[in-house]
Amino acid sequence: MSGGETALSNGRALAGHAAGPTHASSSHYSREYADLSNRYAGSSIDVSFRQLVGALPASEYTHGLYPYPARLLRHIPRFLLATDAVVDGIELVLDPFVGSGTVLLEAQLRGIASVGIEQNPVAALISRVKVRSSGADGVAAALEAILRDAKRSRRPTQPSAALGRWYSKPALSALGRLLTSANKTADPTTDVAMLCLALTAKQMATTDPRIPVPVRSRRNESATTDDVWEAWSSQAEALAVKLERLPRYRPSADVRFGDARNASTWPAPEKGGSSLLLSSPPYGAAQKYVRSTSLEAGWLGYAPSGRTVHMEHGSIGREHLAPEDAELNYRDIWSPQLRAILAEIGHASPHRKAIYLAYFADMQKVFVNAREAQIRRIALITGNNSVAGGVVHTSRHLAEIVQALGYRRKLSLRDPIRGRALLTTRRNGSPSAAEYIDIFEVDDNA
Repeated sequence: MSGGETALSNGRALAGHAAGPTHASSSHYSREYADLSNRYAGSSIDVSFRQLVGALPASEYTHGLYPYPARLLRHIPRFLLATDAVVDGIELVLDPFVGSGTVLLEAQLRGIASVGIEQNPVAALISRVKVRSSGADGVAAALEAILRDAKRSRRPTQPSAALGRWYSKPALSALGRLLTSANKTADPTTDVAMLCLALTAKQMATTDPRIPVPVRSRRNESATTDDVWEAWSSQAEALAVKLERLPRYRPSADVRFGDARNASTWPAPEKGGSSLLLSSPPYGAAQKYVRSTSLEAGWLGYAPSGRTVHMEHGSIGREHLAPEDAELNYRDIWSPQLRAILAEIGHASPHRKAIYLAYFADMQKVFVNAREAQIRRIALITGNNSVAGGVVHTSRHLAEIVQALGYRRKLSLRDPIRGRALLTTRRNGSPSAAEYIDIFEVDDNA
């Protein structure tokens, strides 16, 4: 059955969804979910979302718009948002760690309005373009006009002197001329122009494409001005094609550049009773999302010194701890079991202990905001980590936080996805071998 034939029980499936891939119906997903719920007895049930949903093309809609690291496997939100028990009574989907916008796009395709919060300005830009309300309108013409103007211009803009070490001189000048021209672009195509610049800059850098964070290689050492013009044209065409795939009529998706620990970034409580929080939170450490987009941040003006430590200090799951993190202690963590685990980690690695102490203190603030916003239902996709010779069961500890706030776990699933490609195996920390999908509901008796 095609996406156009699929309908949610509340009738919100998009008419434009017919252009999408073939996949199972909402009723099929709901039956699968009901069977899992009936089998659930408190322990995670092993399941493969790739098998539940089936193969999905990489070029589907605007998924794959940007090679953002550790993207959420879109099979998971697709399954959950097509399941009656998950979306019943839901009018808003919230992702407080929106990343590159996978959840927001899936919500749009299911006819549900959404809000995303993101601290990384590059990721927020990607998400805004991915769920762009006007699709490809005016994109091709605007990007072509920028290229024409850049070829005539002799005034390159270089927002960070540190960018020079990552490009040949001709490529650096051409990219600077493109930035000068892109800065003249008026809404509503500004975001698309800036994303095209980021993509072109990423393509033309002398970095190793196999490694998410910038590492020098011999690639593009002899790149010319014409190479940059060609790369821009290629990226511009690809962007226009991807945006053209979006269904014409979709509900709103609001991307908020901000901090999920700040209650002001959350929807008003009157919307909470009909809201679903669906998100894949960052790991406690080894998630170099900010550093992986450092060159792009430099070109877009977010890292004028060429360094992103100031952005990392404020991120959740940071390895570069902020000065105020030194004031945290075990009493700031609610769970006695987690406090004991952090103490054990501290014996082997005080720095790793400090990282995870900051992480769980931050996540407590996030879920307090969720409770105060009266979020009705929560679906978390998380993974565990080996740290300093032990295991930090992130899924379990986040569940403890959520349940302490008056939510009841309805279902827990385990999918052996070896995702999170951004994480690197290291002596004192390695990536999770599986994702845990936990569904919570407000406990009216709490």
